[in-house]
Order: sequence, then structure tokens, then C-alpha cells
Amino acid sequence: MKLISTFFILSIIINCCFSVIPTSVRLAFGKNQDEVRVTWWTDDSMDSPVVLYNTEMFLPEQDSASGQEATVMDYDTLGFHGHPTTAVLSGLKEMTQYFYTVGNKNSGEYTEVYNFTTGKINQLGEITPFTFSIFGDMGYGGKGLDSDFYTVANLYERSNDLAFNIHVGDIAYADETWDSAINGNQTVWNQFLDSINPVSSHLIYMTCPGNHDIFYDLSVYRRTWLMPTDDSYEVSWYSFDYNGVHFVGISSEHDFLPLSEQHTWIENDLNTFRSKNPDSWIVMFAHRPFYCSTVWNWCNTTKDDLKKAFVYSLENLLYKYNVDMFISGHTHSSERTLPTYDGKPLGTYSNPKATIHITVGTGGNSEGNQHNWYPQPIWSSGYRISDNGFGLMNFINSTTLSWQFVANINNTIVDEIFITKGQF
Repeated sequence: MKLISTFFILSIIINCCFSVIPTSVRLAFGKNQDEVRVTWWTDDSMDSPVVLYNTEMFLPEQDSASGQEATVMDYDTLGFHGHPTTAVLSGLKEMTQYFYTVGNKNSGEYTEVYNFTTGKINQLGEITPFTFSIFGDMGYGGKGLDSDFYTVANLYERSNDLAFNIHVGDIAYADETWDSAINGNQTVWNQFLDSINPVSSHLIYMTCPGNHDIFYDLSVYRRTWLMPTDDSYEVSWYSFDYNGVHFVGISSEHDFLPLSEQHTWIENDLNTFRSKNPDSWIVMFAHRPFYCSTVWNWCNTTKDDLKKAFVYSLENLLYKYNVDMFISGHTHSSERTLPTYDGKPLGTYSNPKATIHITVGTGGNSEGNQHNWYPQPIWSSGYRISDNGFGLMNFINSTTLSWQFVANINNTIVDEIFITKGQF
């Protein structure tokens, strides 16, 4: 009897301290158009991690769904523990709603059943209309109207109208204190992941790294946000196609100079795509902008040498390969340029002769927004706003898209323009 009691107490201690209950569920595109990656986090390592999925609603215990085994990973950053776990669902049908749950098969512990909808699998250039959201610099724990809470709530309210989300860096702001500046704070990191779960478990959530995501060596970022890169643990740049549009996500936090690995990859990707698709849309995104005009070092083109190198190294590729839109964050404000190259406006929104740049670092974070502006540059459209919110890009057809900025106050559209596909 005493032995049984001791075993019972030990079981309670073990179950109390460790858990394989999945949390922080996230979706991302896979390397192929018929793939979706599912990633989640558990405190303890699962012994039989699996994703169950079906085109019809199901109950996990009835085993009425297909199963995809998952891979358990470990953090290698000091102060972080637990296990990111991931699986890729392949062979998915286009324009189809899937129901899924993640869990541990042997213990029977699963999340609720979520759902997502796949896009059109087609040759590029044939646009199937869609809308995606894009924003940067959100974090966790902002105050008042500067809080990320409003961004998440408003994205969730609009989720039925969205195909996916793109978060252009400075994701959780888990490095804001002296103690967390080097290795990050896992409590804040996990709080952010849990806060976006209502959105990231139903909508694809794509990312690129920002300066607040680096921590020690970006390993936490790479084990959390498994994007369709050539190597999930080593590089942070990638591309994907959706409904006829080519997207290119790059890292402004890595070497981008000519002859670097990233620069070579970017040019190869753009050259390969553009040679086969001369008239298709290309959208590129990164954390740091090429053009911005808030009173801040990065936006001061005469002082910031890193900014000069960034523009010198990459802007010519945008012009050479007819990149239509470049979207970024970093500055906690939103503004858009006229079609611009080499600091000069070229063309109009109805006839662009260069890339249009949009900054939308307004997701809401504890640092707050920037409210002071330099005199309006010649490349500026005149639209400059410090309200928190997010952008919506609506692809209408092969020649027209619209851009909208949604202010978190009342979840309303406060800026809208229509853009025609340009050739340059």
C-alpha cells in the first residue's frame, strides 16, 4: 500500500511538471502549392505526435481522419525549454476546406478541431482573387490603443475574408529588457504565440525576421516559424506562389551584400521566376524599409550606413526584375511611396515604372508608435499615418490590385488606393 501511494505521488508530480498538451498552433505554406505545414509547442516531448485531418468535421477519438506523423524539435538557446513540433500535410486539394487537430496519438491528447482553406493551384499569371493581411512590429503587451490585442481581434474578425497573414518581423518583442536582450524571454515569446492562436491556427501565418527576433542566433525564431526555406535551420529567406502571385520573403537581418548567399539566392529566384512569367505580379517583403520618413535613424539616409548598404545592394534587383510591391515594417508608422527607384518617383499608380514601397510597422507593441516626420520627400505619396492597424492587399485580377490600411480604432479602412500592374 505504501508503494502504491509513493507511485501515485510521483505520478502527480510528473504530470504536474510536464505536459504534452499542444499549444500555440500555427500554419504556414509548404514548399509546394499542395502543402501546408502545421507547427505547435509542448512542454514535454510527445512520443507519438500526429496531425489528424479531413475534408469533413470529425472527432479525434473516432479515428475518422488521415494522420500525418510529426517531428519533435528542441531549443538550443539558453533559457528556452520545451518542444516545437511540426508536420507537413501534402497532396492537399485546391480551394478546399480542411479540418484538423494536433496531438499525441498514444495518450489521446488533442487540441480542438481547427480548419483552414487551401488556395488555387494554378500556373502563374492567372489570378484567382484573394486578400491577405500584412503588418509588422506587433509584439505582446502593448498598452491602450497601442496594444497588439486590437490587431489580433480585428484580424480574427476579418479572418473569413483573408487568405493568409504576413508578419514582417519584430514578432514577439521578447528581448525588451536588459535580462532578455541576448537570449530573449520565453514567457513573453509563448504569451505572444498563445495570443495569436485564434488567427494562426485558422489562417496561414508567414513571417520574416526583424531585429527584435534575433536574440542569440535566431535559433528560437527558426524553430518557431518554419517557413518554406531551402534549409529551415540555416536560412531565413524563401518564396512561395499563391493564386497566381509570386511572393518573396527576405531577411534584412542577414548579409544582403552582393555575392552573399542571400543576395545570390534573391537574384536567382527573381531571375528564374521573371524569365518564365514576364507579366505576373511579384510582392517582396522584409522587416526594414528602403524608403521611410519618420524622424528616426534608419530613415535618415545621410547617417545610417547600414541603410545605405541595404538600398545599394538590393534596390537594383527590384527594378531589374520588375518587383511590383515591397512591404516592410521597422518604423512604427505607415506610409506609402509613389512608384520609386533611386530616390525618384517614376510613373503613377495607374502606370507604375518602378516598385511601390509600403511601410506598415503598426501592429501594436510596447515601444509605441512614431509620430514625428521629416519634410515630405519627393518619392512620398503624402500618405503618412501613426495609427496602429494593418494592411490589406486585394488582388482583383492580373492587372489590378488595391491596398487598404485598416486602423485598429473601430476596425475601419482609413486609406485605400488602386494600383495597375506596371512594366519596367
